Amino acid sequence: MAWVYLGKDLLDGRNVAIKVLYPQYAEDMAYIQRFIREAKLALGLDAPHIVQVLDYGADRDVQYLVMEYIEGKNIKEILDIQGPLPYQEVLSIASQVAMALHRANERGIVHRDIKPQNLMITTEGTVKVLDFGIARMRALPSITQSGFVGSPYYISPEQAMGENVDIRSDIYSLGVVIYEMLTNSLPFEASSPWSIISQHIASAPSMAPLDEIDMPPAVKQLIMKALSKRPEDRFQSPEDLLQMIQLIMDGEELPTVRPPRSPRAGKVHELLLSSLYKRAREAAEAEQWTQAVNLYAQILKYAPDYQDVSEQLAEAGKQKRLRALYVAAEKAMTAGRWQEAADELGEIVELEPDYRQAANLLKKAGSVLDKRQKEERLSVLYQQGLRHLVVEEWQEAFDCLDRVHQENKDYQDVARCLAEAKRGIRRTNSIFYKLLSRLKADKG
Repeated sequence: MAWVYLGKDLLDGRNVAIKVLYPQYAEDMAYIQRFIREAKLALGLDAPHIVQVLDYGADRDVQYLVMEYIEGKNIKEILDIQGPLPYQEVLSIASQVAMALHRANERGIVHRDIKPQNLMITTEGTVKVLDFGIARMRALPSITQSGFVGSPYYISPEQAMGENVDIRSDIYSLGVVIYEMLTNSLPFEASSPWSIISQHIASAPSMAPLDEIDMPPAVKQLIMKALSKRPEDRFQSPEDLLQMIQLIMDGEELPTVRPPRSPRAGKVHELLLSSLYKRAREAAEAEQWTQAVNLYAQILKYAPDYQDVSEQLAEAGKQKRLRALYVAAEKAMTAGRWQEAADELGEIVELEPDYRQAANLLKKAGSVLDKRQKEERLSVLYQQGLRHLVVEEWQEAFDCLDRVHQENKDYQDVARCLAEAKRGIRRTNSIFYKLLSRLKADKG
């Protein structure tokens, strides 16, 4: 997404980090507008636990962001070196991240990519969250092997399914990070990104690694709440999460949370589950995927092993994501963002090859991109040829212009320019042979 350079602020001499967007993003005006909007929001986000955005702008169509430079290690690097961290240290780190999320939430900013690599521990031991104000290229992260963008190990269920996200999505991701810091493992692992995502949507995280850790039971309770499938079942704000962390660190007893059940047990409970399941199946058959996901998630909360609810929830989540991808691709094509459309459609075809008209639309997008790439290649060659003509480098001009002419004889003024290059070569050769003949005559 961006190159990162170490720079120096000429006003005060301090080091800064400069992120320069890859050139291909400069052509996507919708993304550039989003980049500027999020950079503006982050510019005033001055908080102890957030890496500060100092400036942003563009120079000759090169978009850049200037941020404070932080010395230290990220959580991923620390885990690789030290292994699992003590729960006290984990809670301290989590509380500082929650403070950063609280400050961002006040400004209406959602990070969308909380993960160990974006959490820095400075040399003084302070936690700093990276990449606030960095607009994501796609609101719906790609999770296929061929087009991997985003962090499927830390993504919330609603973000994976293409829903609008709020701060509770970041709280879910932080819950995954807390789990990883304690165990040096992840709650969901699989061989493919989609398999990981489907577990986020429909499977309960493994609690066995947590059971082996000597820590208050409330820590496990905190993680389970943060990792709830439905946003409304999680901590509703960073302040709520901070409050529970503080209670645990103060050694206060928390009320035991029992597995949720309906108000009455037995037959009434079974009837409730049966009714929810029936409504979920009907919603799925009607392709009302949002409703189906919500109903299946409710069943999973009450009874994780009920019939095939996990499989059905995973399938409903997949279909919801496919629909979101398809809609996003259509919008991208309408706006002329063909690379984005190709990315969306490519993922659809990889997940479900026969989904609607995705395969045909992907061919169309690919054809447009191929045409654009050809035009760009011919333009570069043509301009190179013209530059060689100006300085009378006839052979070099001919080589460039001839390649253009072979692919498109009608390209701009290539025929006339190519003829000029040929004449230049003939004149050069004629002068050369005249000189050579004269030298031979002089020697004779």
